[in-house]
Amino acid sequence: MNIFEMMRTGELSPMLFAFGIQAIALGTLCFLLARSKNRNYKLAILVGAIPILNYLSVLYYIGVPILERTSPESGNDS
Repeated sequence: MNIFEMMRTGELSPMLFAFGIQAIALGTLCFLLARSKNRNYKLAILVGAIPILNYLSVLYYIGVPILERTSPESGNDS
């Protein structure tokens, strides 16, 4: 039995299917935005997969500036 037939017969709720697709799509988008802006991408995936919160997280990752990476200094300047 395929997924669409299960939704038509009522065995599977269409909202669960829609929330699942939405979580995957927006979680991926948050991951790509966080990686391009040098942010924590594991947190971005987690927050991007939570329904309703994922819209806000996408807006956050669009608006947040790029984080500059600093290299560890090899010398001690004391």
